[in-house]
Amino acid sequence: MADLLLVRPMRFLVFICLCSLTAALFAKTPSIDGTYELTERVMADGTVRRPPEIVALYTMTDGRFSLNLFVKNGDGTVASESTVGRYTFSADKYCEWITCTIRNNLDKPGVTNEIPAVSDHCTAVTAKEGRFNFSPPGEGVEVSFGADGFTARIGGEFVDHWKKVR
Repeated sequence: MADLLLVRPMRFLVFICLCSLTAALFAKTPSIDGTYELTERVMADGTVRRPPEIVALYTMTDGRFSLNLFVKNGDGTVASESTVGRYTFSADKYCEWITCTIRNNLDKPGVTNEIPAVSDHCTAVTAKEGRFNFSPPGEGVEVSFGADGFTARIGGEFVDHWKKVR
């Protein structure tokens, strides 16, 4: 009889442990996957640029990304970038490998397909107030991802605001 009194609490304890383990295994993994549309660029002087002056779409899915960006310059010329690559993301690390890129009048005059040189393809991620913050290697940008989209800050030049559309 004493053995029977111990079996029920033990069975319950095993059930609780299995439920906890299952919940931990199926907990949502942090993700930045999605399709993002550039909605505005706020320049350092406060000027706000919106489509059609600046248009971009950035898709990140299953470790692959694609960026297409077009900027109409003040002189009427167009600057652009198209980049494709791979990435990994976790709550504490972001890694990126650019497969190919073409940039036109963006960093410097003319067209280039030079991939930014990096010594380490990975960078630390910090989480604060429901956002993931990091600086992708070799790009000189600070990003902050949240549930609705992300911001990208390029030094003291501008801040881009991207809305998650999918």
